[in-house]
Amino acid sequence: MIKYAITLTIVLALPLILSGEPWKLDSNLNFSLTQSTYSSSWVGTELSNVTWLSSVNTSAEKQLKPWLQNKTTLKLAFGQTHLQKTNAVGDKYWAKPEKSTDKIDLESILRFTTNAWLDPFVAARMESQFIDLSDNTLTRVINPILFTETAGVIRTFVETDNNFLSTRFGAAFRENLDRDVLDAATNERDTYSTVDGGLEMVTEYKHNFSPIDANLKSRLQVYQALFNSKKDELNEDWKSPDMMWENVLTAKLWKMLTVSATFEARYEKEAVHELQWKQLLGLGFSFSLL
Repeated sequence: MIKYAITLTIVLALPLILSGEPWKLDSNLNFSLTQSTYSSSWVGTELSNVTWLSSVNTSAEKQLKPWLQNKTTLKLAFGQTHLQKTNAVGDKYWAKPEKSTDKIDLESILRFTTNAWLDPFVAARMESQFIDLSDNTLTRVINPILFTETAGVIRTFVETDNNFLSTRFGAAFRENLDRDVLDAATNERDTYSTVDGGLEMVTEYKHNFSPIDANLKSRLQVYQALFNSKKDELNEDWKSPDMMWENVLTAKLWKMLTVSATFEARYEKEAVHELQWKQLLGLGFSFSLL
């Protein structure tokens, strides 16, 4: 319940935090669309498709007190792919759209600015998705939810107009909630909860390619679990470190027209015993909201 209270307080307090002055605000909306169409006389196995992706990235940063700094970030993304398929008699039809991207990521960090080589910090993070389609019999909204609370030390190595490099390290506690899970034995649904704790390291890097309007953002997160509340029900995979590496390169071509390249790699042995990665290349529109 403490984890819920901490995260819920941050979420509810966010509008109040943003109402203060002065805040260093950064927010933009991106939308990209790719489409391909083939005539009925086209010779080949290619099929028409439409893919769209919309994302919002917002951050608010402020020195609340001479000794206390807050930075809150919110990342939202959702996209779908519409595929044309062929039935048994050779007729083409548009299938139901499939989800291609889905992310909700809210994080708030309180940094105690001591002017020392290392600063203490506490952080809370909530990660989820808009639509959970893992159960064929029930569509769940904002599920599952991963809460993470971290406390440790942080160091900013570089902070200029064009470059930023920071690393934080600390103890972390995570709770993963999976709602309305179907029990095959009883045919009843219940909430499944797993709690674990360990060590976490996060390194963030940002580079602005001045004078052109382009930037690179990179985030590397490594988590090593030391205990798990369900260890008696799990195999040894939970002891393996989790890794997430996100890279986003964005360049503005003309006014609101932008091109972006995203590369994400992750390793979670509990889910898949191999390195997972995805790459996205998009051309679309970007709007600065703040």
